[in-house]
Amino acid sequence: MNKRCTIFIILMIIALIYLFFLRKPRVIYANEDEYSTVIVVRDFPITQWGKIFWWENNKDYIKDKYNLPSVDNKGNYSVAILNESDGFKKNTEANYYWFSFEHTDLLCFEKIKSENRCIEKNVLMIIQNGRDNKTHYYIDGDSITK
Repeated sequence: MNKRCTIFIILMIIALIYLFFLRKPRVIYANEDEYSTVIVVRDFPITQWGKIFWWENNKDYIKDKYNLPSVDNKGNYSVAILNESDGFKKNTEANYYWFSFEHTDLLCFEKIKSENRCIEKNVLMIIQNGRDNKTHYYIDGDSITK
């Protein structure tokens, strides 16, 4: 029994180290149109602190590589970070059921020329830089200002 408990604890520690320290978030797609700036990511951090830390350490890289987000003449911008989850889908793959109101809400990108150009609207974080020159993070219903 003691041996099993030790093995279980070791496996849990390894899993936690992976989840909190070894996950490498990757930008899968970035898009900006006249209405919004959207960045689709894979393996995004799971904690609020990790998400904010990732943005603060990668916003310059995203600006250099994708030229995003566009900042208006007052210095304001807004970015939505979406989870890649099941990958890109066809617009017809929205899961509509004839017997319920449940469906998959898809966001489609016109710039992608493939049939698979839609992604589920699974928002992980919204970042806004407002008039007060502070950055506002909206994560899981919480608002954090820095």
